[in-house]
Amino acid sequence: MPSSTPAASTCRVVLCRGCCCGTLDKHPDTDHHLQTDQLRAAAGSNLTVTGCLGNCERSNTIVVLPSAAGRAAGGRGTWLGRILDPALTQAVADWIAAGGPGLADPPQRLAPHVQPPGRRIAAAAPADAR
Repeated sequence: MPSSTPAASTCRVVLCRGCCCGTLDKHPDTDHHLQTDQLRAAAGSNLTVTGCLGNCERSNTIVVLPSAAGRAAGGRGTWLGRILDPALTQAVADWIAAGGPGLADPPQRLAPHVQPPGRRIAAAAPADAR
């Protein structure tokens, strides 16, 4: 029986930590380290912390990309903005744990946080991130 590798069965998560996301200057009441820890607990090595994604007006931004299985089931990358409290971050982590795009519906509380790709990378992003 074939076994799936974590890379094939776990969605990928991109956490913006550019000019606005993850800074105390813009969001002094947000525990940015806790947010990173919550996402790392859910995504493990499939968490990428990156520079600015271009959604500064909607920071903190998290992009959840489907696993191979999720993509095969029709899942596409989902951009989430204004994720600023531990409960919202936990909703993202729970969705990741449930399979993410294509394998599980996002929690309803994330619906107002779904956003288009950032202006800086929209044209250059892989098709699955749009």
